[in-house]
Amino acid sequence: MPDPGIPREKFPWFPTIDYGVCISDLHCLNFCAHEVFEWQKETGRPIVAHPYNCVPGCDSCAQECEVQAIRLPSKQEVQEALRRVRAESRNGTQPKGILRMGGRLPSEPAE
Repeated sequence: MPDPGIPREKFPWFPTIDYGVCISDLHCLNFCAHEVFEWQKETGRPIVAHPYNCVPGCDSCAQECEVQAIRLPSKQEVQEALRRVRAESRNGTQPKGILRMGGRLPSEPAE
């Protein structure tokens, strides 16, 4: 779980969708009570439209995805991100931008 002093947008907990695996069955969209996902008409697939609505630590969408197309950060990725933010905070500098998960922004698809 994130440190209460870290703004939510600095904490890298959000899903990414592997569109090479996704079958666009809308299960993630219909399952998530926090409205993280939306349907994109142009592409005919779900997108992570509201990544910071995702509750840190929740991985229900990934568990519910029948084809395992949804990924969330690993424990190691989260720990590394928190170390960076805390180090920058101790040094008196602001955390630089959004913490990325695996080098991606929330809206960027998984490869």
